[in-house]
Amino acid sequence: MKGTRNSLSSLRIFLTAAETLNFSRAAEALNLTQSAVSKHVAALEDRLGTALFKRMPTGLRLTYAGALYLERISAAVRLIDEADALVANPASRVALNVAVSPSFAQFFLLPRLSEFFESHPEIRVNIRPRLLHGRDRSERFDAEIQLHTGYVSGMSAQYLCGREMTLVAAPSLLARHPVNAVEDIAQLPLLKRAQRGYGWDEWRADVAPLWSGPAATAAEYEGFSILLPAVLNGLGAGIMPLCMVLDPLKSGQLVRPFGETVEGRYGYHLMQPRPNVGGPYCQAFCDWVIAQGQELNARTRSYAGLA
Repeated sequence: MKGTRNSLSSLRIFLTAAETLNFSRAAEALNLTQSAVSKHVAALEDRLGTALFKRMPTGLRLTYAGALYLERISAAVRLIDEADALVANPASRVALNVAVSPSFAQFFLLPRLSEFFESHPEIRVNIRPRLLHGRDRSERFDAEIQLHTGYVSGMSAQYLCGREMTLVAAPSLLARHPVNAVEDIAQLPLLKRAQRGYGWDEWRADVAPLWSGPAATAAEYEGFSILLPAVLNGLGAGIMPLCMVLDPLKSGQLVRPFGETVEGRYGYHLMQPRPNVGGPYCQAFCDWVIAQGQELNARTRSYAGLA
């Protein structure tokens, strides 16, 4: 540990220990002894003049200094790895792992992604269809785009679009079951979304507080990637994010019987883990996603007369 800089190997050992919060598991991952890992971390702490970990009976915990150091060192080591890869293999591209709500990937991200690649041919984006809840927590992503209220422990969240929701149906369905007033909704087959957000209760509280809502036996569809095609094909009416149905509404494939816009709690957010160690390539992708989301949000609010 002599000199003015810490060795790269010691920094990698620190990163692994910070990820596992266990010197034994870090040693196994690095093919070292626990003693070697402990000595490297202790020497690093001695040089910095501060503790990076709290040694506790149940394991390790990062100190405030350790969390701050982790954020900066993770980004620095990632930059070194990217530089090594690009110089060693100029034809290679940096890979980002991005978790995306399946509906957002289908209706928003994938149709636009080629535009990002035109500006950043050196970056490869691995799209993983994932929801925020009910998945393997060992998975790690550089960024996520999720439908949520925006408050997630351990993650930053930038709102993109989607808080505005509306009741939509296919013209063919409304031709069979005309809707002229709220009471007429009961004549329609009503479709529910089986996941969190965009529920009938939130819409009903704003538009039809005296209506009892869909029957308990109303059909449920797992996510917008299934619910929207069902609505487009006349299987029933549903509550949808206005930003997702702008094009079908403009083309006449869908109709808003009441022309209403309800602002709900849920929307699509760009999320990144804290501390943020994504580096400049991840930041370029995130900046692009934010710009795209803001543009769609502006179009949505203009369409709804909310701009």
